[in-house]
Amino acid sequence: MSKKRIAIIGAGISGLGCAYALRQCPELEITVYEGGDHIGGHSNTVDFSLDTPSGKIQYGIDTGFLVFNRKTYPRLLRLFEEIKAPIANSEMSFSVSISPDDQHHGDRKIEWAGNDLNSFFGQRANLFSRSFWTMAYDILRFNRLATKLAQKQIHGGHEYAEPDERIADFLDRNSFSQSFRENYFLPMIGAIWSCSVEQMLEFPIQTMVRFCHNHGLLQIQNRPQWLTVQGGSREYVQRIVSTLEHHQVTIKREAIIKVNASQNDESPVEVISATGSTLFDEVVMACHSDQSLQLIHGIEQAAKNILAAIPYQKNRAFLHTDQNFLPKTHRCWAAWNYTAKSGAAPSSKKHVSVNYLINRLQPLPDALKTIPIIVSLNPLTEPDPKLVHAEIEYSHPVFDMAAIQAQKQLPLIQGNNGIWYCGAWTGFGFHEDGLRSGELVAEDLLESIHSPSQSRRTQDAQ
Repeated sequence: MSKKRIAIIGAGISGLGCAYALRQCPELEITVYEGGDHIGGHSNTVDFSLDTPSGKIQYGIDTGFLVFNRKTYPRLLRLFEEIKAPIANSEMSFSVSISPDDQHHGDRKIEWAGNDLNSFFGQRANLFSRSFWTMAYDILRFNRLATKLAQKQIHGGHEYAEPDERIADFLDRNSFSQSFRENYFLPMIGAIWSCSVEQMLEFPIQTMVRFCHNHGLLQIQNRPQWLTVQGGSREYVQRIVSTLEHHQVTIKREAIIKVNASQNDESPVEVISATGSTLFDEVVMACHSDQSLQLIHGIEQAAKNILAAIPYQKNRAFLHTDQNFLPKTHRCWAAWNYTAKSGAAPSSKKHVSVNYLINRLQPLPDALKTIPIIVSLNPLTEPDPKLVHAEIEYSHPVFDMAAIQAQKQLPLIQGNNGIWYCGAWTGFGFHEDGLRSGELVAEDLLESIHSPSQSRRTQDAQ
């Protein structure tokens, strides 16, 4: 009996997770394709070099995926434990720094951080600011209201929000202050999803609240302990790749040009790369939704509509040591530091700008702890070129009502025309979502092999 040939397009967490879950199936011959400059997708560790009196130091700095926790990343934690990836404690503190329209590195209109009361009132003038106290009151009010909303969702109720209510409408209906919106809520949510304020306002409030509740963001105390991969996320990527190669999984560093879908249950799927054409029984598109839409030919219109409803946007990231990108008030330095110009919210279409202070996020060698190492996503101005160590372009999914509805329809097209779909875009856009989707596709593929009649190709949406 010949083996079933499976292609996995994309070697990010979804593709690697899918291949890892399939690796021990003797009936499968698996090939993973990756056309990018590294394996791992958003798990992208960059070598950071610094000359010191005792010589040059080089250390891996994560510029994409950085943190996870035990509560809301169960699959990722299980995988890391299985492959013995080294982990260390991290943090998820957050700050906001907003400058007047005519400057960026000068005086700040408002600065605060959520580490403790000292950092919350790090800019001492805020003690006497009525709008700042209004924001503080609204934070507590929002947390209470959103917690009730999340708990109602768990029990199937919609007392505090309509099922499809937008964030913008929810904020208006509950009369949240402009200070709360511009100086807390929109910066926090925009930073989490790496999207513009305008896009965030279109996001469904119930989806956002469910995420925040699950991640402990609606509580002041007893938040989950955040973790990171010691030595950088490439540590876990290398372990997965070694395991896959040990199980004869082929990994090809080739960009895919086109995927011709199967037109019936008997015909194969054709994968075309720069080196030629290869036929497979099934193909897993473990890449972004817009990439799948561009690559695949011969799929039904319903599949095209679903993929088109979840677009991606590009974001620029800089790895640098320019301290000007952190809050001017040192007490307000945090792991995640949101920056904006006054008046940019709530109507701005510009991408969110966040500066990740790696010193708070990753355990660093002592020689690197004396300088701030920063990853800036969409900085308002570019860092000093002399202090830039790397520039990377990332893409993140954009979620709105149409995207959420499209996600619900995804089970209807899984396996049709020999094509399967996975990626962080099928969930909230995070590492756990990517791994979960890859593992679920692997489960369905294994089920289709051992119980063909139960293949998802013949199932309706759950």
